[in-house]
Amino acid sequence: MQKIGWLIGGLFAALCLGAQAQTVLEKVIDGDTVIIREQAITYHLRLLDIDAPERQQAFGQQSKRSLSKLCDQATITVITQGQDMYGRTLGHLYCNEVDASESQVSLGMAWFNARYSQRAALSVLQQQAQQQGLGLWHDANPVPPWQWRQRYGQHYRRQE
Repeated sequence: MQKIGWLIGGLFAALCLGAQAQTVLEKVIDGDTVIIREQAITYHLRLLDIDAPERQQAFGQQSKRSLSKLCDQATITVITQGQDMYGRTLGHLYCNEVDASESQVSLGMAWFNARYSQRAALSVLQQQAQQQGLGLWHDANPVPPWQWRQRYGQHYRRQE
């Protein structure tokens, strides 16, 4: 009888572990913002350390596609670090254990956001992408998204 109790307990534990919530990337909004679902909670995640071109900006659609391609069918891990003034959760996104911020910068799909980040490795990746003329660095004078938003009066709006 005691063996049956252990067996039932082990099966119950295995079922509980198998039923643990999975982190799912619901939608890529742009090159640095996604919608994440964890159990019954859905939230906008703004990737730390980078600033990607806006969707209407040059390379905006390419940046969005790059992040989508990286995370499509991937195991998603998120490490959150607070919220921004727009109510988005800030954090690091990993797709199959690849840091999405690093990937976007190294492919020339986002700027290293030196104003808000101290990750020197991203500065190096950006310099390499610039030297190779990758992504947005293919343009002679790419406009950083913070300047583009200021110039065209674009502000973050929740888009689902």
